[in-house]
Amino acid sequence: MMARLRPSFIAAVAVFLVALATGTLVSGADAVGGFQTASSYDDDIDRAKDKQSDYEEQLDDLEAALEDTSAAIVKAARRLRQTEAKLPAAQAELDEAKEAVAQAIVQQKLVADKLAAAQAQDEAISAQIAADEDRIAELEDIVAALARAQYQGVGDDEALSLVFGASTSQEFVDKFAEEHNASRVQSNALADVEEIAAVNRNRGARQEAVREYIVELKAEADALVVKTKKLREKAAEKKAALDALVKKQQAIKAELEAQKKQELKRQKQIAAKQAAVRDEIKNLVKKKLAEEEAKRKAAEEAARKAAQANGGSSSGGSSSSAGTGNALVKGVLAWPVPSHYITSSYGMRFHPILHYWRLHAGTDMRAYCGTPVYAAREGRVQWATYRLGLGNSVLIDHGYVGGKSLMSSYNHLTSFAVGYGQYVTRGQLVGYAGNTGTSAACHLHFEVYVNGSTVDPMTLVG
Repeated sequence: MMARLRPSFIAAVAVFLVALATGTLVSGADAVGGFQTASSYDDDIDRAKDKQSDYEEQLDDLEAALEDTSAAIVKAARRLRQTEAKLPAAQAELDEAKEAVAQAIVQQKLVADKLAAAQAQDEAISAQIAADEDRIAELEDIVAALARAQYQGVGDDEALSLVFGASTSQEFVDKFAEEHNASRVQSNALADVEEIAAVNRNRGARQEAVREYIVELKAEADALVVKTKKLREKAAEKKAALDALVKKQQAIKAELEAQKKQELKRQKQIAAKQAAVRDEIKNLVKKKLAEEEAKRKAAEEAARKAAQANGGSSSGGSSSSAGTGNALVKGVLAWPVPSHYITSSYGMRFHPILHYWRLHAGTDMRAYCGTPVYAAREGRVQWATYRLGLGNSVLIDHGYVGGKSLMSSYNHLTSFAVGYGQYVTRGQLVGYAGNTGTSAACHLHFEVYVNGSTVDPMTLVG
């Protein structure tokens, strides 16, 4: 019975060894662990890089939002934004490094399990070989004893009794129920010896293959130990880099916080100066309106006197020049710079550092330093001078349009191309874009005034 079972057992062992050698026993674990697919952190890093690019693009918006802010705060705010832009990518890299370590640990566990299984199989084969060698020795002793008994002329039954003893003889007879004489027992014993010896030779070959596989697994395990150590070191570096960025971020925030009080005071001073400039513009409009009113009254008085001198009556009042001109609609003003890209629109704007709302009284247009700036409409230059906050500024009075006073100003210029009192035509060069005053970067800050009050320039530019 045992001899018949042995080939199926050997086949099962062979299947196990093939599976162990090829790694198919852990293919399911590999699939679950995700070792045969790209890490999801690749996508996370790509997204983080895209986000970092978005942050870089937002630096222009930051500079626009920090207009009229001190250079020290602008510089610190830019460093803070750049630092924050690096955080998502740094976090993604740390997560990827941690995931790599985790995968390496899982791989170590799988290799360790394979190694343990292979070593157990090696021990099992050794035990089977040893047991069968004992069995061979036992069978060889039986064959030798029977041979001696036959040589001495002892009968078969007596020979069996001499060799095995009564109980052992009975067990032997039970095992080989169809064999009733020592000759057949001897023949079967010799056949078993040959079969067991052949099986053990095959086991020896398989054991050699298992031991070679054990050597390979040990080498793989040693390599994984080295790899895991390097991955841990890399993860530690990534964590240190992230911690350094966070520390830098906190230091910059503390620096900005320390400057807030002084900057708020400075902002109030700048706001007061700029309000004074706009009050000056309103006063110019009032003065112009008063002059127009005086001219109108003088004209009416002259007309009345002329009518009296002629003995007749006036045919009608004279119309004011303030009521003439084109309608105040979009297209009344031309673009003052070649680029039509707006970096910051007219309206209320939140200061990202000082955390308060303020009016952005004009439109910021992209214009690199030295870019030509042109008159948006014909008119007379009211000033071409430096104004606190606005830097080098040109103010042009376009007269009355649609019955309303219309003026425009061009600010943060590098230099002027016109002077006070000069009449300019639409599209005439008035200066060059720059970064003077409280500007955070080169651009044109364009303001428009209707009856002395600021309006959204883009409602008239076209």
